[in-house]
Amino acid sequence: MIKKIKRALLRLRVPVRTERRQFNGRLLDQRRDDVFVLMHQQRAGLR
Repeated sequence: MIKKIKRALLRLRVPVRTERRQFNGRLLDQRRDDVFVLMHQQRAGLR
């Protein structure tokens, strides 16, 4: 049973990326703004 599980997990492994991904500052800023708005909406609803 353990061998079957190990074989299934080995088939599901995702290959490791060898190239470096570029940092996306614009996406980070957008997500930060989205979280900021959401936090303030939540706080306004609690009052």
